[in-house]
Amino acid sequence: MKTSLSLSPAAQTETECLVAVALDRGEKDKTDVFVSTADKAVQQAAAALISAGDVSGKNFETHWLHNPSGLKAKRLLLVGGGKSAKFTAADLRKLAGAAVRALKPRKLRSLAFVLPDAIPAEDALRAVVEGSIVGDFDPDTYKSDRKDQRVESLTVVTSGDQSNFQRALDEAAVRLVGRGTSVTVRRARSSSPASASRSRSQEATVRASSGVREFRRARAPGASGAVP
Repeated sequence: MKTSLSLSPAAQTETECLVAVALDRGEKDKTDVFVSTADKAVQQAAAALISAGDVSGKNFETHWLHNPSGLKAKRLLLVGGGKSAKFTAADLRKLAGAAVRALKPRKLRSLAFVLPDAIPAEDALRAVVEGSIVGDFDPDTYKSDRKDQRVESLTVVTSGDQSNFQRALDEAAVRLVGRGTSVTVRRARSSSPASASRSRSQEATVRASSGVREFRRARAPGASGAVP
């Protein structure tokens, strides 16, 4: 699975499916569902569905919105995470896996995940990457009659310090090496042409096969020095 980091607004993210987490901040038996993101466009796109009472925010509950208003994404997928006060990075990891599995029957190959602001961003990023890649695992990989339902790319949508996020993204990829995965981690994308050019020239690749582990950081064209 190719994994990339986007610092552009979620509303401007072009993807087959934009995923956001729906949480319940109501006390005890009361329900007060909201989309856990500071992105106003995503909140507004889901507002009608939430106000109608169709979204409970219960764990792993999913709701699809096609051609969501104000978003460039073709679909908005809301995944429930339960009570916001109890929501953790471990829960988010499971939700990311559930989101990936929800795409498979629809034969969707890519998704963008808006990091919830209920969890520190770097922890959330690691959880989403790890959960998505593990969730994409297919136990029937080597069966001759299996259906190919792989999700090929994940874009993590957030904002903030690019260097910190990129380090967290690389760490998540390295942690998955021992699970026999092949992960390509691409540098952050932004609306700046200069930043886009730099992101294309840098890439971190993690591979694991037959117990052999490799972590290679490709250098920009013309760069000198040994690969760290």
